[in-house]
Amino acid sequence: MKNLISAFIIIICGISLKAQESKIIGNWQLTQIEANGQTETKIKLVFIFVENGVFKLARDANSKTIDVGSWKYNKEQQAIIMASDLDKDFRGNAEILKITKSKLVYKKEGAIWTFSKLAKMNPPAKVTMEKPILSFESDDMYDEDGNFNYEETEAKLPWTIETIVNFLKNYTELVYNITSFPDEQEAEAWIVSEKINYNEAEQTIDVRSYSYFQNDYIDMMENPIWMNNLAEYEYDFMFFPQDNLDIYKVVGTETIATPAGTFKCTLVEGFGRFNSKVQYWMVNNKPGVFAKVVSVKDAPTPFGNTKVYVLKEIK
Repeated sequence: MKNLISAFIIIICGISLKAQESKIIGNWQLTQIEANGQTETKIKLVFIFVENGVFKLARDANSKTIDVGSWKYNKEQQAIIMASDLDKDFRGNAEILKITKSKLVYKKEGAIWTFSKLAKMNPPAKVTMEKPILSFESDDMYDEDGNFNYEETEAKLPWTIETIVNFLKNYTELVYNITSFPDEQEAEAWIVSEKINYNEAEQTIDVRSYSYFQNDYIDMMENPIWMNNLAEYEYDFMFFPQDNLDIYKVVGTETIATPAGTFKCTLVEGFGRFNSKVQYWMVNNKPGVFAKVVSVKDAPTPFGNTKVYVLKEIK
C-alpha cells in the first residue's frame, strides 16, 4: 500500500511539473524591468522557452531568433534555471512570481522582469539574393615588379577629406540596407544608420553608428573632426564611413542602382582588417556616400561571412 501511495505521489508531482513547464513554454515579450527603484519599459526583446529545453532570443517579435542556451523548471525553487554563455541576463535562477496564460513575472538578481505572451513570432521573409563572391587576390593590387604606387592610386579616388566633410555636414543621417551571409546560416537583412552631427558654432563634425543593443547612436571616434584641421584626418576618412583598406586599387567606374537612386560610382577593390576582401562603389558626386559595399571575411567555419551594404536613403 505504501509503495502504491508513493508511486501515486510521484505521478502527481510529475504531472504538476509538466503542467508548470507547459505554462513557461512559448514566446515571451519582455515589457518591463524594475531595478534599483527605476522602471525600464522601452524594451522589445523576446525570450523563447522551447519545449525541448532550448532557450532562444529575438531582438523583437519581427526578428530572427538565435540560440542563447538552455532552460529548465525547478519545482522546489519555483524558478526557471537558465544557462547561457552569451550574457549574465540570460543565465542563472529566475524565481517565478506570477505566471498565467498571458503574463510571466520573475525575480532575478534583485530585478523584477515582466513579460507578455506572444501568440507567434513574425520573422522577416527569407532573403533570396545570391551571395556575391570576390575573386581578386592581394597580388592583383601590385604591378608586375611587385610594387604598389599609393600616390598614383589615391589620385584617382573621387573624394578628399575636405570634400567629404563639407558634403556630409549638410546631412544628418545615412541609412544602409545590409544583407549578411554568415557561414552555414541563412542570409538575413537589417538596417544600419550613421548619424552625422555638424556643430556650426564649434566648426566640428562627428559620426555615430546606431546600436540596436544599446538603443542609441554610439561614438565612432574619440573626438569630432575640426573643420580647420582636416588634413590630420585624411587616412581615417579616406573610405568614410567604412573601414579603411590596407591595400587597394581603383578598378574603374560603374553605374549602380539603389533604393535611394542610381549613381555613377568609382569602383575600388582591396583588402581590409583580418585580410578581408572589400569592394567599394563610391558615389562620385556624393563624397563619403557609398552606393554599395561588398565585404568578404574569409575565416574557418563558422567565423567567415559576406556582407552587402546598399544605400537606402540620405536624410
